[in-house]
Amino acid sequence: MGRLLHPWFAEARLVAARGGAWRRGRVTLAAAIAAIALPLALRGWGGDAAVLVAALPRLIERLPLPFGLLAIAAAYAVARGRLIALDEYLRLGWWSAAPIEPARATRSLVVLAGLATLTAMAFVAAVLAACGGEPASLRSAYWIVDGGLALGAVLGVFAALRHRRHPTPRLREGARLPVFGLAWLDDARLPHISDWQRREGVLRWRRGGHAWMIGAVLFGLPSSTGASSGIGVLLIAIALAWFSLILQACVAATLDADALLASTPRAPRRLAQAAWRYPSFAWVCAVACISAGAGLLGLSGRAAPALLSILLVLSAPALLALRPVFHRSLPR
Repeated sequence: MGRLLHPWFAEARLVAARGGAWRRGRVTLAAAIAAIALPLALRGWGGDAAVLVAALPRLIERLPLPFGLLAIAAAYAVARGRLIALDEYLRLGWWSAAPIEPARATRSLVVLAGLATLTAMAFVAAVLAACGGEPASLRSAYWIVDGGLALGAVLGVFAALRHRRHPTPRLREGARLPVFGLAWLDDARLPHISDWQRREGVLRWRRGGHAWMIGAVLFGLPSSTGASSGIGVLLIAIALAWFSLILQACVAATLDADALLASTPRAPRRLAQAAWRYPSFAWVCAVACISAGAGLLGLSGRAAPALLSILLVLSAPALLALRPVFHRSLPR
């Protein structure tokens, strides 16, 4: 297998053996365990909670098209985005100078996508099994969701490989200039950190990042939804998806900036102060958009804690990834 796959696999295996994979994926693992444990806890609680959980497989069986399309869209978006990022790293990053055949990188992308898809299918099967219900409904739900995940992953692999063979559309897609210039967000002591974060966020958003969240909300809207209510829900969904993606982009740019500036003399907390400017501005914009959507839906102020909690939960993985930077920024 060593000669068939890219050496990046061996590097990733060493990182996992040293505990790096656990540190990076513990939040995802905790969320997956919680997603399986919650239906089991509700079934153990009994009553209406158990009935509500058991109704999920029946709902998927009765509405195969929306759930199947949602699974296809989510798998396609994740597979395409992750594979394109890894392919660009292998071809343009640290491994670009290594004499490695392009076919090995292609096989590596396909194998990685297959392993990730099998893992996602097993996770969905575990969640549905935890929900319980009739065996026939469970089997139908398995086929609908897992089939959609497999089809979306295959389409994502083809899209990622096509992205490599046709670099011209990539130039248009990679245009990172924001619509509005916000030069006042830059910190004079560390210029262009906010601009770097904005450009990374623009690139990810134009690539379709987190579009599955908006699609999930649109698929879940009943046909009888009024215009104002639909616009309100859509505003809230766009704000949540946009801010969570922008925060991930800001974290990635901040970590890259921290690595590039590691050998330069700088005052404590300088990077942290410069890196918080654009995320804070994005937070204000997201809250304003969510407030407008809540106003169209006629929600009272009691809904604010729930909406802010959803925003914080979506932001938690990115914020946890910033802990090493802020730990080094604290004065000794």
